[in-house]
Amino acid sequence: MSSPVSNQDVALAVGVPTILLVVPSSGPIGGGNPVVLIGTNLNTVTSVTFGGTSATIVAQDPSGTVLVATAPAHAAGAVPVIATNPSGASTPAAYTYVAPPPPVALLITPVSGPAAGGTPFTIVGANLTGASVTFNGTAATGVTVVASGAVLTGVTPAGTAGPATVVVTTPGGSATVPGGYLYV
Repeated sequence: MSSPVSNQDVALAVGVPTILLVVPSSGPIGGGNPVVLIGTNLNTVTSVTFGGTSATIVAQDPSGTVLVATAPAHAAGAVPVIATNPSGASTPAAYTYVAPPPPVALLITPVSGPAAGGTPFTIVGANLTGASVTFNGTAATGVTVVASGAVLTGVTPAGTAGPATVVVTTPGGSATVPGGYLYV
């Protein structure tokens, strides 16, 4: 005569999850991107963490070989990815959070305009995606980034006659435009 099988016995029979591959192996510090885990026993996973931060499980393959999770936000650097099911936790797999590159501002055109503002301008550089622009701390309007983040356009705010410091700010940091802008 056999004894009844408990839920704990069933859970232990499943096996600890194994992560063989993380695709992609890196992503933005803001998270939000889908990450595919490939391995074994992933169909019974109840939680996934990236550097100790819980991720949202989006999909699990019934065969247990594929799991898709949404990466949470995290500081830049390498972190362990751990999948856990009722039998235990996987050996950590590597994932690297990458900070966006800092902006590069090479030049502004035109280099001067009326103190009343309203002058269309162009800044040429690199890594300008997501940029905002200030002239002596006052925000420019209509800022649009084109050419794969190498060029941005906008309209100058009103200012005081004289030189203005022009600063471009992106998620990767800030850069001052060499030579600035002259309000006349």
